[in-house]
Amino acid sequence: MNKKSFWIGFTVGGFLFVLTVIVLYFKFVTQPDISLNQVEVSNLNGTKVELNEYLGKPLVVNYWATWCVPCIKEFSYFEEVKKQVGENVNFIMISDESLAKITKFSESKPYNFKYLKSIKKLSEYGINTRPTTYFYNAQGKLITKHTSNLDSESLKKIIKKIE
Repeated sequence: MNKKSFWIGFTVGGFLFVLTVIVLYFKFVTQPDISLNQVEVSNLNGTKVELNEYLGKPLVVNYWATWCVPCIKEFSYFEEVKKQVGENVNFIMISDESLAKITKFSESKPYNFKYLKSIKKLSEYGINTRPTTYFYNAQGKLITKHTSNLDSESLKKIIKKIE
């Protein structure tokens, strides 16, 4: 192999590596802006619900799954912050798993969240990473979003931005 072939291969490989990193970043790290009227959900009885019903207060929407260890870990932080802010902020937890799985989880855990089931797969909204949390103001405007798990302090700081 000569030096020219090596450098051509090295350059092409480097380009492909950078391209792969960019694609993975946009697919798994960045999350799309999702307006509340885009999300189709039902309650645990299977009745369709509009997320706009939860407006009038700031709204925290967490996309999670029962198999997601970081999701479950952060629920205790969400519960702690929910107790501190009381009824001033709505917390909605949305999973695209079966109603039976979501119901079983909600009945086995002492959290006081509103659990909803996404009618569509979360990936259809562009949500490919869990946990992902969206923060809306009382009028339903998306203020910020966060991918990966949150602790109590981080959650409180973000909620201050939407109150």
